Amino acid sequence: MEETDIALMELIRRGDDKAFELLLSRHQRSVYNLACRFLNDEAEAEDITQETFIRIFKAAVTYTPEAKFTTWLYTIVKNLCFNALRKRRSAQIVSIEEETLPEIPADIDDPSEIIDGKRLRSKVLAAVHALPENMRIAVLLHKFHGLQYHEIAEILDCSVNSVKLRVHRAKAVLARSLSEFGGETK
Repeated sequence: MEETDIALMELIRRGDDKAFELLLSRHQRSVYNLACRFLNDEAEAEDITQETFIRIFKAAVTYTPEAKFTTWLYTIVKNLCFNALRKRRSAQIVSIEEETLPEIPADIDDPSEIIDGKRLRSKVLAAVHALPENMRIAVLLHKFHGLQYHEIAEILDCSVNSVKLRVHRAKAVLARSLSEFGGETK
């Protein structure tokens, strides 16, 4: 029988290293994907992923499940991503034009479809990355990670209506941004 995340946290609190490994393997990919899509930087996303699980391990001693585990998890990721963006701004690092987009593997056999798919994915990721931070995190959590509006509201510490508005506005901005590329993609 598969352990719930909350049960795993209790086992981690008691010193069970296998429980931590299971929790890590269960959530590592989604944490990395969220951080990578939000920050548009693979190395930084790896650092955020590592820091997230360090914080989870340290918090196991005092962890009390007041919300869904993934809500708590994504709140940690969101806070670390926002901190990373603040550090970037203060250091005045490279602009988006000079950054590379993370590679997303295609499940298509036809080379022309792979190229078209990569171009479209690059354009979508660039458009998402160009969104204001509050819209970007909401749309990433909703569309890429499948969270419900109430879960996102809890993570972002705002109302459900605010989340709906952010996602709606983000969709409108993305539609405008991507409509420019309509002639270039299939």
